[in-house]
Amino acid sequence: MATILEALTLALDLHLAGRFGEAQELYTRILDAEPEQPDALHYLGVLAGQIGRGDFGLTLIDKAVALRPEAADIRANRANLLRGLNRLDEAEAGYRCALALRPDFAEAWTDRAFARHGRGDAGAVDGAADLLERALRIEPALEPAREKLVALLHARGRLRLEAGQVTPALTDLIRAAALDPQDADIAFLLGNALFATGLRADSVIAFRNALALVPDFLSAALNLGIALAATNRADAALAPLRHAVRIDPAHPAARDTLGLALRSLGHAAEADALTAPAMEPAAVSKPPAKRPSPRRPRRGEGRG
Repeated sequence: MATILEALTLALDLHLAGRFGEAQELYTRILDAEPEQPDALHYLGVLAGQIGRGDFGLTLIDKAVALRPEAADIRANRANLLRGLNRLDEAEAGYRCALALRPDFAEAWTDRAFARHGRGDAGAVDGAADLLERALRIEPALEPAREKLVALLHARGRLRLEAGQVTPALTDLIRAAALDPQDADIAFLLGNALFATGLRADSVIAFRNALALVPDFLSAALNLGIALAATNRADAALAPLRHAVRIDPAHPAARDTLGLALRSLGHAAEADALTAPAMEPAAVSKPPAKRPSPRRPRRGEGRG
């Protein structure tokens, strides 16, 4: 016959695998045998929140907290349930309590950041970003924290760039690019910010990165050509500008900028069919779609 610990381990494995019905049944059987088993109460409470029964889950987790008040993971998951019930002030107090018990609890810092961002007030993004940075200092490989911070910095960097706040935008985008070097739109926006601050040679690197990640990224190809021309590399600018025209032969800015570059190099014959407006970096981009990674329920700190 399985022990309580063995049954709890199996139930948690089922839970983490998304087999909620089987996990719920096993947690319930454990509690039938031992009504004050704190881990079963805790995990069944988490599961209840995941299936839309947050109030019932809170009742279960409150019992677990009473039995094990020093367990930071139980208190953090209680705060998560409160957040799911939109009881944000109580959730914030719960995260603070969990972190007082365990200051290096990176997942709790992350969950608190999600709650802070969910408030949607003027300081939500800044506050959430600070909390996520703290989580990543503790656990640099924590994927939910990294993904959320990248999304916040990406969006804030774009808004700041569009508003002409180039220096803070550059700070956001440098950090976002370091966290996610595979995001072509972040690389593109970073190139625009670098170009706008006069760091033209550095912008070339960023635009090249964006184009390497998404070879048909027209705006990246166009701006790479402009940045190369602005760094006195007009000959090198022709290749990305021709590439931009190949991506969209009817694109006016691509045709006109290529025409200007060709005429500056004396290639009038090739430029005859093209017009030549003033060179300004393209501001519009089409970021590649990305699917978020699913988050997983965490195991507890201990079992009793």
